[in-house]
Amino acid sequence: MKRVLLTSHKFFPEHRAGTEVLTLRTAQELQRRGHEVLVLAANPPDQDARARVGQAQTNRYTYEGIPVVIIEEGLRLRNNDFYHEYDNPDLVPFFNDLLDEFKPDIVQINHCQNLSATIIDAAKSRKIPVILYATDFWFICPIVQLILPDGNVCRGPAPDASNCATCYTPHLLPDSSQVAEALAARLPIAAPLIRVAQPALGAAYRELKKPSALAATKARPAYLRQQANKLDKILVPTALMRDLFVENGIDRDLIQVCHFGIDLEELVKHTRKTPSRNFRIGYIGTFYNHKGVDLLINAFNNLSPQSAQLATLKLYGNQNQFPDYFIELQKLAQGNANIQFCGTFPNSDYGKIMQDLDILVVPSRWYENTPLVMQSALATRTPLIVTDLGGMSELVEHERNGLLFKLNDWHDLRDQLERVIGNRQFYEHLVSNIADERSVAAMVDDIESVYLETSQKQGQD
Repeated sequence: MKRVLLTSHKFFPEHRAGTEVLTLRTAQELQRRGHEVLVLAANPPDQDARARVGQAQTNRYTYEGIPVVIIEEGLRLRNNDFYHEYDNPDLVPFFNDLLDEFKPDIVQINHCQNLSATIIDAAKSRKIPVILYATDFWFICPIVQLILPDGNVCRGPAPDASNCATCYTPHLLPDSSQVAEALAARLPIAAPLIRVAQPALGAAYRELKKPSALAATKARPAYLRQQANKLDKILVPTALMRDLFVENGIDRDLIQVCHFGIDLEELVKHTRKTPSRNFRIGYIGTFYNHKGVDLLINAFNNLSPQSAQLATLKLYGNQNQFPDYFIELQKLAQGNANIQFCGTFPNSDYGKIMQDLDILVVPSRWYENTPLVMQSALATRTPLIVTDLGGMSELVEHERNGLLFKLNDWHDLRDQLERVIGNRQFYEHLVSNIADERSVAAMVDDIESVYLETSQKQGQD
């Protein structure tokens, strides 16, 4: 039995995306096998992770049988600095205390965002093996998605990080309304004057802070490359991620492809679709620009009259998480009675939801890493239509178990939808070629073998 510290950038119940699900399922499977597990995560707001929310330092609780320690905003944003996004020395005393208290035999990092990579040094100073199971590109991209402002995908920082300076640095600097809000909170007596001078104050503040923001941005790639190369092992879910890490200076010898696994028990009960007169197209995920939901709505709105009579579109996601983008989606869908915004549902209901969908669309604008929702769909024998990009196209073989469409091209997405709506023979061909999915247990088998390998290596050093 080992004591395993798992880290994530966020965690349940406040946050419930793919990394959180992967962390929870890994923790539960390790616990089932007799390991003692603790999850460490943060709790930033979804909209602006720079905003201080309350003064709480930490929070401890148990979620679905897993002990959790949360770094709250009062601790995470103490003495906040642009460098703290990836190198936060103010968290080191907390990490030291937690490691001394829990005494893990191994640290598995599923994400460092909101925690920073300083946890690697804290663990290594105690000779604790540290592995990374990367769920996105945070170690090479500060916005994690490797998307440029013009919508094109990126292969990582330039040698001088000049592309990051134009892409990421502007996000570090607050807009005029945020500057005015912060000043008014400190000087309430001057609030009316601050509101009048808001544009000038915002511009002056950004100009003042821009040099340090640029310096932090340019220092980021070298620091995180150095931290990554200190790790004992790096697990990645796709060959694409391995190649991108290597391109950006991370040691290939540290990297091992380890595909994600999912909880199959409930999903495999729902492989037979419920009867329907309509062809049911679905989306499940975050309503945010990089997920490309607008592309799907545009494609659906422009189906041929014959296909439009046969199809419905069900969109599942949190409508309040990114309200500005959701308003855009509502406007696009306005007037089409066959588009339904269905809200969210418990993870335990995935199988039931999939049973009422004929095909799932993942129209992401970024590389993704075989999103768990894709694996869940395939486990229920639901074909996929996904962007021909990155980890998604590693899971979908075009015209065999699903279809691919060109990045950012809703016209091509519409054409792929037209191929399956009303074409039962082709649809059944896609279904028949879906293979069995990988389980959480199989994934954890591989993870445990890495634990054993790194522990043995540690004993030899």
